[in-house]
Amino acid sequence: MVRFSVSQVIARVMPKLRAAPSPPSVRAGIIGAAVSVAGSYPRGLLPRSATDQALATGVVASIHYFLTATSAAAAETVALYASGDHSVHGRRPPVNAQLFSDLAFISTGLAVEKAIPPNPDEPMQRSLVRFAAHFAMMGGASNILVTATDTLLAKAKWSRGLRDRTLIADMALGFGLATITVMGRRRRAIRYGLVDPDRVAVEHAPIVGTLKAAAMGTAAGVGLLAVIGSEQIVAKRASALLHGHVGRVEVGSPWLGHAVALSLYSGLGLLALIRTKRRIEVNGDVVEAAYPEPPTDPHVTAGPRSGIPFDAIGKEGRRFVLMALTPDEIMKVTGAESARPPIRIVAGFEAAEDTEERAAICLAEMDRLGAFDREIICVASPTGVGYVSYVFAEALEYLTRGDCAIVMPQYALVPSALALADTGDGAKLQRLVLTGIRERIEALPPDARKPRVVQFGESLGAQVALDIAYPSGSYVFDELGVDAGLYLGVPFRTMTWNAWIHARDRFDPKGTMLALSEPGFIDDVSPAVRDRMRHLMVVHHDDPVNKFGYRIVVRPPWWMGRPDTRPPKVPREVMWRPVTTFVLTLIDLKNGMNFRPGHFERRGHDYRIDTLDAVILAYRLPCSDEEKVRIEKALRGREVEWARRRLVARKFAAARDSINATLSRWGIKASTLDSLPSDEQLESLLTAAESANEPTGFIVADQDPDSQPTPPLPG
Repeated sequence: MVRFSVSQVIARVMPKLRAAPSPPSVRAGIIGAAVSVAGSYPRGLLPRSATDQALATGVVASIHYFLTATSAAAAETVALYASGDHSVHGRRPPVNAQLFSDLAFISTGLAVEKAIPPNPDEPMQRSLVRFAAHFAMMGGASNILVTATDTLLAKAKWSRGLRDRTLIADMALGFGLATITVMGRRRRAIRYGLVDPDRVAVEHAPIVGTLKAAAMGTAAGVGLLAVIGSEQIVAKRASALLHGHVGRVEVGSPWLGHAVALSLYSGLGLLALIRTKRRIEVNGDVVEAAYPEPPTDPHVTAGPRSGIPFDAIGKEGRRFVLMALTPDEIMKVTGAESARPPIRIVAGFEAAEDTEERAAICLAEMDRLGAFDREIICVASPTGVGYVSYVFAEALEYLTRGDCAIVMPQYALVPSALALADTGDGAKLQRLVLTGIRERIEALPPDARKPRVVQFGESLGAQVALDIAYPSGSYVFDELGVDAGLYLGVPFRTMTWNAWIHARDRFDPKGTMLALSEPGFIDDVSPAVRDRMRHLMVVHHDDPVNKFGYRIVVRPPWWMGRPDTRPPKVPREVMWRPVTTFVLTLIDLKNGMNFRPGHFERRGHDYRIDTLDAVILAYRLPCSDEEKVRIEKALRGREVEWARRRLVARKFAAARDSINATLSRWGIKASTLDSLPSDEQLESLLTAAESANEPTGFIVADQDPDSQPTPPLPG
């Protein structure tokens, strides 16, 4: 059996620091990676943890290595063709030819960047051309630095010890150049001022957090070296293979080797993404310990009158139907003398095979549960995982005294980041459901009470709900019978949002759409605009979901324009950088959704503190100040209580499984424990444990050292 030590594995994969210098393209990539480090440290929309920063720096450096090395290899290939040495495998181009090629790459990159400056509204083809030109310039410049370093080390007597350690010299040179980035950022901060100066780029970490970040940083550094080493191996093997099979065609194998390596790593990343999505779809359909049984309420999906089974509505759907308020709870909080049991409907993603069938099932469920007998029907578009804000649902049920039906048509069963390709199906499903509702309402008798139809969406759900009007315009809402709409945390890629931002008068000639950073700012709006408003979009200035977009990789977003035109809370001293800005905004995207149960805060993508006021404003529902205070307190308290239930149930389920597994090892038949054993049963178990010489120190939920403390009930 062959065994390898860690040092042997590293020696085979990593570049040898004390051996002959690495190929110029690899060294150019190292310089590009080192230069990019400083650009990964500016302030973002939200503070980052030290661990996040270490991860971001590692990712940014790795990507810059790949792109710069590939560009440098392309410049080397051009030099080989220019010198006539391209058909000889392994030969390096003459210094003059290489210098000419590098200067051509630099001048071309500068000319392209000058000719087509970045524009948030430019076509993608233009962005890609400038992106390629930028890294062509990086590759050429890094190649020249490599040549200059070699020349200096060869002539300087003091550098004899560094000649065989080019990696050290290249990284030192790159980090030295990175200081220019830091100095430039400081000058811009002095010139334009700091927005929210107390907000830092990286949060202060305690000892444990610092150690964790150090470990992450070390792992990122080792990972970068592993990427560099493995990329060299793949590039060399691919180059040799291509030259051996198609050498007579005189292909530029140095560049192709790096291109093959880049394509291979990209393919592996895509495969990992696909597998992750499939795994999450399975996890999103598990039955939680806190919600093991279908509801007994006849007014919700999966209840006694429902036609949709409990196992067809996903984990979030099961939570949704089991968390509906009761009339007693509504009356206790609002002080109302009477209340109706609210209706909650989930058209499960797995309840049908296609969009049309899901819409039909949804409408049939509304008929069965009596949704058309309510004052308000709210079609709530969920996020990708099938989630609709519990705070929103409960706020609407309190405000309407339960006289409402909330309908949730599910179009996916994965987190929103993996459901971006499903939003078209979601908008189609939303249109079909609204069309069916409109037709049923039109068919009601003239003297029947006709419900108001409103819609709601948060995050990706807001995109789906808004995009039913794209590309025609806001009049589509009227055609579908939507009286009002509330949209929280609208994603940047929402087509209706972008069309409205760029041409408000054309897309919304009646002025029915309004965007606010918080509901309280409605007082700053003129009465005429307020009266026309029927569709309210609430978007925080520091919400990364509204700012994020995949095109940030190659072109600046609108919110990173001139410093004096940027929205509040967007740092003015920060410049847009290809790849780097995308990675940092992606980290912001993760941090923008870190919530604590019961703690409502206006920050990032957390809209719980805005929800109650926004529902009152968007749907024009009456509510006194005293009642609003009671509802707000109840919303916070219920959120904490549900979080506690889920935590206890999850820990108890884990303890139960551990107990049953231990019983099986003792030779005792394991059974499902739905409650704690009695004293007699416990004594029997302990006796069996002693006879089997097994330890009895079980970890129970309230003693789990790894569990996070749940905050106390507010108020």
